[in-house]
Parts: sequence; structure tokens; C-alpha cells
Amino acid sequence: MSSSSRRPAAAVRHLLAPLLVAGLLAAAVTLLHRSLRHYSWADLGGDLLALGPGVALAALGATAVSYLAMTGYDALALRYVGHPLPYRRYGLASFVATAFGNNLGASAVVGAALRARVYSSWQVPGSAITRIIGFNVVTLALGAAVLAGGGMLHDPAGVGVALHLPRAVVLAVGSLLLASVVGYLVWAVAGRAVGWRSWRVERPSPGLAVAQVVLSTFEWLTMAAALHVLLPAEDRLPFLAFAVAFSIATLAGLVSGVPGGLGVFESALVVLLGPTTSPAGLAVALVAYRICYFVLPLLLAAVLLVVHEARPVVEASRSVRLPSVLTPSVLALGVAGTGVFMVVVGDLPGTRALDVSAVTISLAGLSALLTARGLHRRLKGAWAATLALLVGVTVVAAAHGDLALAAVTAVLALLLVPARPAFYRGALFARPRNPAWPITAAVLVGAAVWWQEFSGFGGAVDAPLLAASFSGDTPGADRLVMAAGAVGILIGGRRTLAAAVPAPRVADDDEVARVADVVARWGRCTSHLAFTGDKRFHFSPHGTAFLMYQVQGRSWVVMGDPVGNPADFRELVRSFLGEVDRHGGRPVFYNVLPDHADLYRECGLSLAKLGEEAVVPLEGFTLSGRAKVNLRNCRNKSQRLGMTVEFVAPGDVAPLLPALREVSDAWLTQRNGREKRFSLGAFEEEYVSRFPLVVVRQEDRVIAFATLWIGADGREVQVDLMRRLPDGPRTVMTFLFLECILWAKENGATSLNLGMAPLSGLSTDATASSWDRVGHLLWSRGEQFYNFKGLRAFKQGFGPRWRTRYVAAPGGLALPSAMVDVATLVGGGIRGVVRG
Repeated sequence: MSSSSRRPAAAVRHLLAPLLVAGLLAAAVTLLHRSLRHYSWADLGGDLLALGPGVALAALGATAVSYLAMTGYDALALRYVGHPLPYRRYGLASFVATAFGNNLGASAVVGAALRARVYSSWQVPGSAITRIIGFNVVTLALGAAVLAGGGMLHDPAGVGVALHLPRAVVLAVGSLLLASVVGYLVWAVAGRAVGWRSWRVERPSPGLAVAQVVLSTFEWLTMAAALHVLLPAEDRLPFLAFAVAFSIATLAGLVSGVPGGLGVFESALVVLLGPTTSPAGLAVALVAYRICYFVLPLLLAAVLLVVHEARPVVEASRSVRLPSVLTPSVLALGVAGTGVFMVVVGDLPGTRALDVSAVTISLAGLSALLTARGLHRRLKGAWAATLALLVGVTVVAAAHGDLALAAVTAVLALLLVPARPAFYRGALFARPRNPAWPITAAVLVGAAVWWQEFSGFGGAVDAPLLAASFSGDTPGADRLVMAAGAVGILIGGRRTLAAAVPAPRVADDDEVARVADVVARWGRCTSHLAFTGDKRFHFSPHGTAFLMYQVQGRSWVVMGDPVGNPADFRELVRSFLGEVDRHGGRPVFYNVLPDHADLYRECGLSLAKLGEEAVVPLEGFTLSGRAKVNLRNCRNKSQRLGMTVEFVAPGDVAPLLPALREVSDAWLTQRNGREKRFSLGAFEEEYVSRFPLVVVRQEDRVIAFATLWIGADGREVQVDLMRRLPDGPRTVMTFLFLECILWAKENGATSLNLGMAPLSGLSTDATASSWDRVGHLLWSRGEQFYNFKGLRAFKQGFGPRWRTRYVAAPGGLALPSAMVDVATLVGGGIRGVVRG
């Protein structure tokens, strides 16, 4: 299979992955609801208290031993990489990474990021951190393989029913799991290092490998014990049999990709345990287990992480203000965790001085999840909305008798108040541009709450939002109202989290005059794009440099490099990034040269190649010689066809405008397109009249023209706006370019810029980025959309030097979104992008 055919398949897999996770979660919730439908969730609080302190302490003890055993993973890993550390250091890294990874899903990724964060602060080399992370993943897998593989071989029929797999497949997987453990031990005894290209893995010592298997198996057993002691004594399976079922269910949750395996782990365990455990006892045990093994360690890990992050500040200054310690991300995590709890658990029992339905509490939890994302982005609006929500939930939970939830939300609200300065992005309670959206959101949510609490028609559904949605017993009217409430919260959340985009405006005469002065003194050819009338300007404090930009979506797109005095560029770029950050935007420097690449990288931006521009060196340029025979023939043929060229000064352009307009309109009509903007000049009379003009005539009729940019020092000339009659001679544009080259050389210029060949020269080797690979695919297969290869071949005929152009933007998934915004901006809107 070719590499090009594999790429679409990878894209499809990437698209289907989140859909698969959502489907697994939905199926798991449905199965759980069917299995536990006879359990009254209103009794959950009382049943949890009925477990008693002895059982709770036993579960917490098993949890503590399990997390302690996991710190042994790091002890073995540090021995493996030969970088010993005191236990107080690697113990912190292990516990924080494990607690966060267990709760947030993608535990390998989350755990790796947090381990890297903590270990790097202890000056552990990056290569050693990578090996530690890989070693820990292998250690975790070994114990799971021992228990799950043994269980599959012991009871293939029961496991097959739980996982919906044939008995033969279960036997094969179980055998493969145990064989992999044996193979690992054999490799540690007699194997050699393995690797591919520059990637290499050294085998552990035999003693280290055996320790991995024993420690991991013990850790999995203690994890199972934390749940086993919570089950009703009369319903418990023998511990070893339960541990096997537990490990298989946990693996199912890990493979599903659902955060914490929530729902998938529980549903697999329900099927594996079968009729041996009562639904009520299992429901109570699972909730208690989530609290003991997931929620409480996560809260402790969050505190330890805050203390660790604050230590350098404490050492630098003994008086640490609360906001400097409680980072927005930590606060967001606390609010999100509370939101998940409310969404999943819903109504809790109590004195019910103020009775509120489980659906309403779940809707409040969904709101908390949305505002938590805004807290992470440091939005003022999210801070205000979260504070109001937490105060409201605190009052309702306290009146409802749920003192635990009231205490958590009250503490979070109190921590948010002094952290207010950390949330500086966007306007607080800004007036919405379209009031219909917030009104719609308020009506939908208000209707849902009224229906559940006060109408007397719906009769509050006695189940959390997710359970009620998948329940076959929920009336259709209630389903519709719940969906409306969720949609209202999503609409309101989107408006709360929307970037505060500055209102559109046009530069005033004073700004244009300042820009003209800077361009006249320091401008390059592309600096003349400042006069297209579609840009905002950001000036340096001294006014001797500026950035020209426009806002599209979340992207603040700067056209080209800074213009002006180079001494001001660093301060100019940093002040612009600060303005973008205050508005929650995304900075994009479009079509930049490598001259300032270090500055962009220093500011946290990544560079991606856009293409190459053709620059013809004029020193020594001549039409003589074999290499220029095609150009000579084209010039001679054009002259025989009666074509003449004229260079017109800016002051003499006005009389030609009607004829130029006729050529431009015919060119646009033939292309069935519209004027491009932002990165190109457009045919507007004021703009065209600012620059020298080259005009090609045939029998006194204008058949083609182009505007010319000239740099401040006169050394570089660039062709900008080009138009020709569709029925004109085919050689007219080559003739126009050639005459421009000769004119520029005659007038003392050293180079003539023919413009860019998009996506030209992108890397395709093993080091190529995803952007390069996609761009090269468009270059090689996208001729039906744009003449990529033909344009480069045309410009290559003039013998240019190719100069790389880049886009500097945040890396990762932000780049494709940023490029969509750029394309929309250049095309003058979505219609312009589609129509070309």
C-alpha cells in the first residue's frame, strides 16, 4: 500500500476515534442502566454511609498500598536508566502522574506529561524521562497481562460473554498475554537490545524484569482489593477470581479511551460478576470505589502539584499571594471534577429542605464542565459564571442536605475570589452582538428547570441526566425537555467562552500617515499591503515599527514580518502577543521570511513552510545565451504581434483607470471568481494609483497590466496586482514579466520578486511534519483545484532563486484551524474560498 493511500485511512481513523469512544460510553451507560434499573438512586447516600467506617478504612488502606506500589514502578525505572533520585522526589512524580492519569483518561499521555513536568524540575535529562515513561508502561502492562491472561484461560466462556467475543478469540488473547510476559522475561535473560533507525531499547537485567512482573501483579491485586472489600460480604466472589474479573474490566476501560474507563469498566464488571452480586450492592460498591480510588487521590495529587509548582515562588519570595499558587488550570480541574460528579451522580439524599431533581443537578454539572474550560483559558466571563454557579450549587446542596457537595463547591468559590486577577481575557459581561442567542439559551434552560421542578406535568425524573436519557422508562416529553436544557447550556457556554473579538474598524487618516512614513523609511515590497484598506495596525511604543493584521475567528493574522526599525521588532511582537492573549485569541504571522524565525520561536510559535517565492537576481541578467533562448523567442514573438510595453508613474495612472477596469472585470469574469484580499492587492482605484504601473498594449488597446511595489531602498521590485484580457495573446504575461525585469535592472534594482509558488518545496522525507505531508499531497494531486506545478514551472523559466516563506503560529492542532481562518480572510469569506 502506498504512503498516499495510507494517509486518508489514517485521517478516517482519527475522525472515527472520538465517535467510537462516545459510542462505547453510550453503550456502557445503557447496559448499566438496564442492569441497575431497579436500584433507587435516592437511597445511595444512606447506603454509602451504611458501609461503615471499617469497610471505608479498609478500602482506603488498599488504595494507599496500591498507589505506594506504583511508586515502586518509578524506583525500578530509575534503576533501569541509571539516574537515582531520593524517594521524596520520584514518589511525588509517580503519585501525581498516576492520580491524574487514572481520572482524565489517556492515562499514558497524561501521566507522561506530568512525569516529564515533575522530573524535568529535578534536572532529569529528557532522554531519561522518555525511557522512564516507557518502562512504567511496560511494568503496568505486565501485571495486567498476568491476571487478565490467566483469567481468560481459566474461564474463556464467561470472559467471552462479558466482552462479546467468541471463546476461541478469548483463548487466543489470553494465551498471547501470558506468552508476552514469558517472552519479556526470556528477552531479559538472553536477548539483545532492540531498535529501529535511531530508536533503541536496552533490555533490563533479569532481576529487574522479575521485579517488574511481581510488583505489577501485586499492585493490580491491591487495586482489586480496594473494590472487593466494598462489596456486600454475602455476595463476594473468592478474591483471586474477583481480581481476574477486575483486571479484565479495567483493561476494557483503558482500551475504550473513556476518561477513567467510566461506564465501560462498570458495565464489563457487571457482566463478569453476573448474578453473584446484587445490583444494589454492586452500585454502592462501585460509587464508593470511584470516590476512594479516583476522587480522593486526585484531590490530594492536585494539592501536591500546586505545592510543587509554588515552591520556586516561595523560595524567591516568602510572601506568596494565593492567586500565584492557585493556577487557572488547577482551579479548572477542580470545577471540572465537581461537574463530572454532578452529571454522573445527580440527586443525593438528605433532609430535602429544598428538593431539586437529579436532572437539574446534572444540568448544573454540565454547566460546570463548560465553564471549567473557560477557566483554563483564563476568561473573565468564565470566572464570573463559575463563581455564580458555585454559589448557587452551594446554597442548593446545603438546603438539600448534601453537606459534602456544599463544602466542595463553597471551597472552590472561596478560592476563585482571590484568584480573580489571573482571569484577564475577554470582557466581563460584555454586551452580546446578537442578544437572540443568550435569550434563547436562558429560555431553554429555564424551561427545562421549570418542567422538572414546578410544572407538575413532568414530575421530576428520579435519575441523573445520562441515565434518564438512555432509560426506556423516561417519557418522551421529559426527554425532549432534558435535551432542550442541555442544548441551552451548550449555547450559553459557547457564548460565555467565545473569544472577545475587537469590533471591525478602518484605520483613520492619522494611522495611515504614520504607516506611510514608516514604509517610506524602512519598508520592503510587501509592506505596501498596508494600503489595501482592510487591515488594523499595531505600533511599537516609539511609533517607528508596526504590524498589519486582521482578526478572523480566533486568529489574529499578521500579514508578513514587522515593518519599520528592526530595533523595535522584539518589543513590538511581544506587545502584540500580549494584546492577543488578553482577548483569548490565536496569533498567526502569515507569509514571513526566515529572518526573524528565532524571535517567533522564542515567543512560543512554530514555523510551517508555506511555499517558495521566485526572486530574479538582476546583476548580470541578460537575454543572451542558450539558457535564455525561450525568453528571447517569446519577446520577439510578442513584438511581432504588435505588443508594446509602457511603464507609468503613479501620478499618470488616473487617465488609464477606465481601460484598466475593463481588463480587470474581464479577467474576474473569466475566472468566475472574486477579488482576493489581505495578502494581495485588489483593483481599487485609490490603491492602483499609489504605485508605478506596467501596461501592455496591442494596437493601442490595453490587454494586460500589473502594479509594481518598490522597496524603500529601491533595490527590490515586486509584481503585485496582475490582470490580462482572457482573449489576449498567450505570451502576454511572459512578455510583461520579462519587460519588468529589464526595466528594474535599468533603474538600479538588484532583484525582482515574481511572487510565491504555494506549497512548493515542502519536505517529504522521514522528518517531514504532518503539515508538510498534507501540503505535498495537495501539490502533487491538486492540479484540478490550483495550478501549483504550472505556476512554479512558469516562474522557473526566468532563472530565479527560490526563497522560503513560512507561517508562524501555535503548533499542533491549532495550525489547521489557523490556516482555515487565513484562507477565509484572503478569500473574502467562505464563498470566496470555495469559488476561488
